[in-house]
Amino acid sequence: MTQTVYAAIGDIHGELERLKELHDQVRFYVDRELDGAGVTWIHLGDLIDRGEDSCGVVDHLIEMEDRMGARSITLRGNHEQMMIDALRFDDEVAHSNWLKWGGEETMESYRRRGLDGPTDAHLDWLHALPTIHRDEQQGLVFVHGGVDPDAFPECGERVRMWTRRREFFDTRCWTAPALIGQVVVHGHTPTMDWKPDVTADGRRINLDTGAVYGGKLTAAILVPGAEPRFLHS
Repeated sequence: MTQTVYAAIGDIHGELERLKELHDQVRFYVDRELDGAGVTWIHLGDLIDRGEDSCGVVDHLIEMEDRMGARSITLRGNHEQMMIDALRFDDEVAHSNWLKWGGEETMESYRRRGLDGPTDAHLDWLHALPTIHRDEQQGLVFVHGGVDPDAFPECGERVRMWTRRREFFDTRCWTAPALIGQVVVHGHTPTMDWKPDVTADGRRINLDTGAVYGGKLTAAILVPGAEPRFLHS
């Protein structure tokens, strides 16, 4: 059975131009180093908020999905969920919290396009995004925040989008039998040095390298049987 080359990208937070630059870097690397192998793209969530062009990022990824089908996968992060909760439910607290945590910048990105805010088409697409992608053949798990190291795969969407549980970050605490032999690729928690965080045993890879905080936007090229290769913009 043919194995898949993945390009996983961490938290974007409205950084559209850096996302496009990183896509170009990945394509160049794949053409040069991997003989143009087919790539499956996975964006790990937190597409929106804080940065300048959240609307443009969502448009770009919808177009990418339309063009590439199953080879373009986007996960829902906690910031997408906060926006959905703020705009789809009559909850003043949720709305206030979202604006405070980056939603105001997202609203402004839509206003610049002459819109009152996120469109129903965007909200519907974001709401339908999965919170996990698993490749059991290759032993890969992709989520935004993380997993429950005791209960995986029965974690629930909130855990997958929000967790920062200490035991998740220490792979020595992973007790769930289903995590044996698996590598979890995630974002959500910015790394301290703006570099990818890879555990000593290679079982957890954090790709949130603080793009919107002055750090980098990072992609991991995951080739079966090889060490991850990281690219940045």
